[in-house]
Amino acid sequence: MTTKPIRIALLGIGRIAKKAYLPMLRAWPGVEIVSVCSRTPESAEKISAEWQIKHGTTEIEAMLEQKPQAVFVLSPTDLHAEHTRLLLEADMDVFLEKPATETSQLIWDLTALAQEKKRILMVGFNRRFSLLYRQARDIIGDRPIQMCIAEKHRPSAYYVSLYNYYLDDIIHQIDLLRFFCGELEPLHTAFQMKDGRVAWTACAMQRDDGGAALLQTSLAAGTWQERITLHGDGMTIEVDAFRELRVKVDNKVEVYGQDRPGKWLSAMEERGFKGQVREFFHCLDTREQPSADGANAARSQELVEKIVSGVGETTTLIPFDKPYA
Repeated sequence: MTTKPIRIALLGIGRIAKKAYLPMLRAWPGVEIVSVCSRTPESAEKISAEWQIKHGTTEIEAMLEQKPQAVFVLSPTDLHAEHTRLLLEADMDVFLEKPATETSQLIWDLTALAQEKKRILMVGFNRRFSLLYRQARDIIGDRPIQMCIAEKHRPSAYYVSLYNYYLDDIIHQIDLLRFFCGELEPLHTAFQMKDGRVAWTACAMQRDDGGAALLQTSLAAGTWQERITLHGDGMTIEVDAFRELRVKVDNKVEVYGQDRPGKWLSAMEERGFKGQVREFFHCLDTREQPSADGANAARSQELVEKIVSGVGETTTLIPFDKPYA
């Protein structure tokens, strides 16, 4: 018996679509991209031709006429809530790229709508599916985590507010802290603005059991860097994303991951993009709710809002052009 392909559509075909989702989904066995939808006809025509997709459009209704089973929402953040609501109301299952929405309340509202309509709503936190981060959580197991340190550094400063920075970029690290530690309460946050841009940040948080979490970022680093360090119960685990995992116990060090990137494992697998999409397709089939669902995204965004409002900063996104967009 021949299995019918999963019919999907992409709403938004900008940088993240071109860099990750189009090449990955176009090559995915048993998946057919039936339509791409863009704000401009030139983009819709160019991308559909370039990727050999039969239908390109600027109209969501025309996209839905191609009868996709699910839609990947990859549009700008300020359009996520509008687009996702329209799709859920049309009885579509939705994969929504992070950040889910401009505020936590908006994603809570979408989560309630998805539940009401009995639809799948997954938010793209690929780090939760990164092989080394998952391996780190498996190794730490049930051991109590006394301290978890999340770091992300870049060589250039371009974020115009703390909220823009944390919601757009550092939401990954905040979600990872919850992935490893559970729910957290902010204790103290410091940051510096230089020439109208965020230069560095530091945030201390606490778990209910007394464990601590630290978030450290610099926008004057030598290169892009991302790292998680876990300490607890006589064990230290360090993950240099997406390259290497080190386990330190009894003055001994075991190293994992050096043989993978650039060799037999694709970057999309190592970074968790394939893992999150694999879970989404599994949920389409089983109707189970994904681990990275709307409620999880809402809680990570609530933590962002607590951190930012705690230092008296606005929790409203300020429009600006990102140089890498």
